[in-house]
Amino acid sequence: MTKRILAFAFALVMLASCFLVSCDNGAKNTQTAGSVVAPTDTVDTSKVYDAPVKDLGGHEFVIYAKYADHVGLGTHEIFSEGYNGDKINDAVYTRNLQIEEKYNCTITMSPVSGTSAYVSKIKDPLLAGDYVCDMMFGRLDNHSTLMLSNLLVDLTTLQNIDLSKAWYDDFSMSKITFEGKAFTAIGDAATLDDRTAWIMYFNKALVNNYDPELNLYQKVREGEWTIDLLYEIMENTWFDNDGDGALTPGKDRFGYITERSTNWYHVNACNTTLSIYNGDGTYTIPDSPKQDLLDTWAALRKVLASPYREVSDKSSNFKSGLGTFFACNAGTLLTISDTPFDYGVLPLPKLNKEQDKYYTGVENHNFCGYAIPVTASNDPNKDWQKNGFESGEEQSAYFLELFSYYSMIHLTPAFFDQVCLKQAVVDVDSQEMVIMALENKIIDPVVMFNWGSINIFSEVGSPKAGVPGSDENWETLTSTYESRVGAARTAMEQFLEGLRNLGA
Repeated sequence: MTKRILAFAFALVMLASCFLVSCDNGAKNTQTAGSVVAPTDTVDTSKVYDAPVKDLGGHEFVIYAKYADHVGLGTHEIFSEGYNGDKINDAVYTRNLQIEEKYNCTITMSPVSGTSAYVSKIKDPLLAGDYVCDMMFGRLDNHSTLMLSNLLVDLTTLQNIDLSKAWYDDFSMSKITFEGKAFTAIGDAATLDDRTAWIMYFNKALVNNYDPELNLYQKVREGEWTIDLLYEIMENTWFDNDGDGALTPGKDRFGYITERSTNWYHVNACNTTLSIYNGDGTYTIPDSPKQDLLDTWAALRKVLASPYREVSDKSSNFKSGLGTFFACNAGTLLTISDTPFDYGVLPLPKLNKEQDKYYTGVENHNFCGYAIPVTASNDPNKDWQKNGFESGEEQSAYFLELFSYYSMIHLTPAFFDQVCLKQAVVDVDSQEMVIMALENKIIDPVVMFNWGSINIFSEVGSPKAGVPGSDENWETLTSTYESRVGAARTAMEQFLEGLRNLGA
């Protein structure tokens, strides 16, 4: 269990008990909001921010950020105009206000919409050596593009940041650290890595109608929430509402509603990836699909190619009672709480009972983190010199560290309060399930960095729009994989070689 998940679990327990706390990841201390816990002999130093408080001379920290205007996935947690009663918004405002007052600085966000724009609008100015911002927030593959152009700082080389601290996600960081180098920080300073985790929602009444004795939460705890059980319930809870002999999305009730990208998250939930980790910060991409991938894909066929599966991302259909199960990202918890029936939350099912634990895939197209540009020292006012730093990059590292720490204090508890307890406060079982789903994320670099565009599972085996049960492309996994593996391996090798040559 990662250090962040331990913090989440504690935050949930304390919030559910109506305590006002600040979370300190692990062995927590109850305190008033905004106060800082000094290190003691009984406190794990990885969980305590102990850097000296510096007067930052009124410097304006500009954060250049990809802004996704998707409900539940917006990057509004960087900046807030003021209090408005929304827990996350108010936590962001409190965090920023506390940092600005205590460290004598200001925080602003420079948003850009669209994935390609994130790179195109900043790459040329950075190449020209211009100061653009102090910190960046964007997708991992966008950052890899900038990193290979020698435009991002290797965070492991900076003195004012410690990636082993509890406010960074140690598991995620281990997956995006290559040969000891890391160019993106993932942790409490953002919640998109948790919002983009794929989870399962279910209609309690429909499951109860199928089997009043079936307790899905207990099935999860006993390790028996599997693909077979999902299919069994799907097969027995669909209904042809209009009696026309065909299942029609938006009219009839399906056993399962989920978009095509969920194919990949089901593969991940079976603890299967495209790449192989070599244990030394490098990966291997086999010539042909691994046997475990082929076995998983074959086992998933009955669920993913089922005529009882509606292939769409319409939570509205689930909220209308037209689906027993619905899979989507955890950010959907922000929008689904007004569902007019009791629903529950589960991790995606395991491959079988023998699988060791539950695993969770994350969306590569919204999985974001923080980076520091190499031109931070080109601040025209040279505030970093006035503030006693060796470089603008070191000043940005100092800011990222305190920004992450105070996010752990304010943002993480607010996120779980709003995203989880908003629904789970009346369903402590679902609360437990959300934590379980976030414990073991699967991050496959070949997909996360989009090497060779090999993420094929939205194509292979996916029913055509409006044609439930169509599986004419199911058998093309091996041929499609083999047609793209060369490009993926080349992209990976270029990535690693470019990383090794940085600064040469």
